[in-house]
Amino acid sequence: MKKFYSHLIEIESLTFELDQFELAYHEKHELAKLIDSNIHNVVMDTIFSKLSDKDKENFAKIVSSEDHKKIWDFLKSKTEDIEDEIKKAALDIKKKLHEDIKEAKKK
Repeated sequence: MKKFYSHLIEIESLTFELDQFELAYHEKHELAKLIDSNIHNVVMDTIFSKLSDKDKENFAKIVSSEDHKKIWDFLKSKTEDIEDEIKKAALDIKKKLHEDIKEAKKK
């Protein structure tokens, strides 16, 4: 399922790194799901940190609709520079994940 923020975040570099390990398909798949989950949590945390409590409730409802245009219209009306904030947060977590993968390769 495509996430509403997928156009902002590139994860292929991480999946490429996973492909360098000699792992079974299901192991790589599970690791890829963990990466996706970590990125998703960081993105959602970034968004929620910019919203009021009432807006958080409304956002949660809108996200569950999976209407990407509606989600972005809402976010842009309630926050400033949210796309840049998401990109920065995603870049930070990706950097950390790349470091973790690099460390795992050493072992």
